[in-house]
Amino acid sequence: MKRTGMLLPLIVGLLAALVYWWILGNQQKKLNAAKNMKQVIVPLRDIREREVIRRADIGKLPVPAAYVQKDAFTYMTEADFKAIENTVARVQIPKGNQISKYAVTSLSPESGLSSKIPVGFRGYVISVPLATASMIKPDDKVDVLFTFEATMKNGAHDKVSLTLLQNVTVLGVGSDLGQGLDIKAAAAMKNKEEEAAAYSDNSTISLALPPQDAQYLALAQSLGDVSVILRSRGDTNKYRMEISSFDTLFNKN
Repeated sequence: MKRTGMLLPLIVGLLAALVYWWILGNQQKKLNAAKNMKQVIVPLRDIREREVIRRADIGKLPVPAAYVQKDAFTYMTEADFKAIENTVARVQIPKGNQISKYAVTSLSPESGLSSKIPVGFRGYVISVPLATASMIKPDDKVDVLFTFEATMKNGAHDKVSLTLLQNVTVLGVGSDLGQGLDIKAAAAMKNKEEEAAAYSDNSTISLALPPQDAQYLALAQSLGDVSVILRSRGDTNKYRMEISSFDTLFNKN
C-alpha cells in the first residue's frame, strides 16, 4: 500500500510534465509556422483571360512558406502591387489563387486591344493628325465631329458639321494603351513612334463604342471627314448640338 501511495503522485507528476511539454511543443510549432508564413498576392474575384488587372482586383493572403508557388508574386509593401497592376491575365485566375509571373503579361499592343474593351462595347481605331494624338491620353474623353457636304433647302450644296458622338472613352493612343511605362520603355516607344511619324503625318486612337455607334462612325467615315475634340475629364454631360454650316454662322443674330 505504501509503495502504491508513492507511485500515484509520481505518475500524476509525469502526466502533468508530459501535458506541459505537449502544450509547449504545440506553441513552438505555431510560433515557427508564423515565422515561416509569407504574404502572397491573390485576386479578390475571378480574373478572366486577357482581362486587365486593376488595383481593386487584388489583395494579399498569408500562406505557409512551403506552399508558396514557384514564381508567385509575394507581398512585403504596397509597392509590390505595382508589379501586377495594369497587367493582362494570360489565363483565367480564380479568386484566391496565387498569381504567378507566367500568368500575366504587360499591357501592350502585343497583348491585344481587346483586353481594354468594356463588355458590350467595340474597339474602333481611327486615324487622326499627329498634333491631335499628341494631346490625347488613354482614358481621356472625346467628342467625334462629322463634316460633310449637304444639299440645303434652296438646292445649294454647303459643308455642314455636326457632333456625331459625345463622351467617348479613348482606349489607346498609338501603341500607348495606358500601361504605365518605365523610363526605358517610354523612350523606346517614343523612338518607335517618331520613326513612324517620319513616314506619316497621322497617328491612331482607339475608341470604346457601343456597336450601333461604331456603325454610325463607319458610315460617317465613308461619307465625309471625321475629327475628334478633347473633353474636360469632369464633363460627362451630353448636350443638344445644332448642325453648323456657313449659312447658320453668317445668319446668326
